[in-house]
Amino acid sequence: MSEADYIFDQVDRYLELSREAVSPTIYLSAGLQPYWMKAGQYVPVGETAGVLSADDAAALVSSCTSEEQRAQLAEQGAIDYQYESATAGKFHAYLYVQEGGYLLIFISLHVDPYLKMGVDCKCSDIHLPAACPPTWRRNGNLVPMWEGAPPLTREDTQALTDSFLGESEFARLKDTGDVDFAYQNAFGRYRASVVQQRLGNDICYRIINSRILTMADINLPEEHVVPLTRFTNGLILVTGAVGSGKSTTLASIIDFINKDRKDHIITLEDPIEAIFEPINCQVNQREVLKHTESFARALRAALREDPDVIMVGEMRNLETISLALTAAETGHLVLGTLHTGSAARTIDRILDAFPVEEREHIRIMVSESLRGVFSQQLVPKKDGSGRVMALEMLVNTAAIANCIREGKTFMIPGLIQTGKAQGMRLMDDSLQQLYLQGLISAEECTVRATDKVMMDSFLKAHPESSIGAAAPKA
Repeated sequence: MSEADYIFDQVDRYLELSREAVSPTIYLSAGLQPYWMKAGQYVPVGETAGVLSADDAAALVSSCTSEEQRAQLAEQGAIDYQYESATAGKFHAYLYVQEGGYLLIFISLHVDPYLKMGVDCKCSDIHLPAACPPTWRRNGNLVPMWEGAPPLTREDTQALTDSFLGESEFARLKDTGDVDFAYQNAFGRYRASVVQQRLGNDICYRIINSRILTMADINLPEEHVVPLTRFTNGLILVTGAVGSGKSTTLASIIDFINKDRKDHIITLEDPIEAIFEPINCQVNQREVLKHTESFARALRAALREDPDVIMVGEMRNLETISLALTAAETGHLVLGTLHTGSAARTIDRILDAFPVEEREHIRIMVSESLRGVFSQQLVPKKDGSGRVMALEMLVNTAAIANCIREGKTFMIPGLIQTGKAQGMRLMDDSLQQLYLQGLISAEECTVRATDKVMMDSFLKAHPESSIGAAAPKA
């Protein structure tokens, strides 16, 4: 056996190193240094790692296989199976016969290595699905976590599920076929979801930023947003598709209120994402299905807790929307989210949730309690370095309130267009500004535009080749 650095005759020695380094995979091949995956790159396990000989690789195969498995490997040229190390946990082992000796690949069956690599590489989501390779969403694109990653099997995703679910989550998964909750390890916090599907379990994580971003960090127009946060009552809504950064925006606003006011804040979330430490405010955070059975029940209970500010993670149904409006009308500042694509559609979505006979009354309630709507999306940057927020903003003025009362929400986009002095802007205006700043491409503007004819005229008047790096004044 070679005396070179990092040359062992036992597979478990390498798997222990992999566990300590929190790497999702390790490659052991005759003729190469032992190497693993770190921060999305293949790298040797150590700077001075020696090269494995054919005899070294053969010894490693013997250390992790039975006589029957070795016979199968010789006959078929390849085998794969779940290998459990006494000291390092479970792995999916892939063994191949090559011309120069054996190749051994081990894929971790614990979720933490995948999550650490996702955090290190600043991706937004990690997917561990049956019948597909481990994937992540980076800059809005869903791609394999590393080149050549093998598909996860049904057994792999079951082992991965076993590696991080607690007893209560297992019970919910068994009863309902899906479970979502907040998961935390040494590297960060995640919004975790496991669903049972035809091919096995599908596991997904949304990585929660460990640092709460400020309004300046995410380019919220503070001069127009801050006045909304200082109302003692009313409703502020953050809307957009899944993955559009709504939770990040809400967290930045709550963080500002926590520093700016001396009040009682209650957050109702599914699950709890950002952790708020009390600064000038008393902050209580409740998680649906952990601390309460539903948003509606938690919101009803919150009204008896003397709150000043209530954050509702998602206004999903009529009961929750109705209670949020009542809370906003009775002296509380309520912040919530909806899955709508524009400010005008947000108003319609609220009104449409109610029976027809109640809508006249609800229009009056909304017109009086609404403070503002932020409708947003995350757009990939032209240089591929990340994503930037495009924001549509509505501030409830007398003219907006009148449109809501009279059921003329179709007029709201025109009022937003003429309300720039109050900070209002349409989504297309935001896209155009980002384009003129050189941050996003013409293609993204076209795809995401609400009025594609007007956007096409704008892009013809401002060809991409003429756009400089300097940002114009808004």
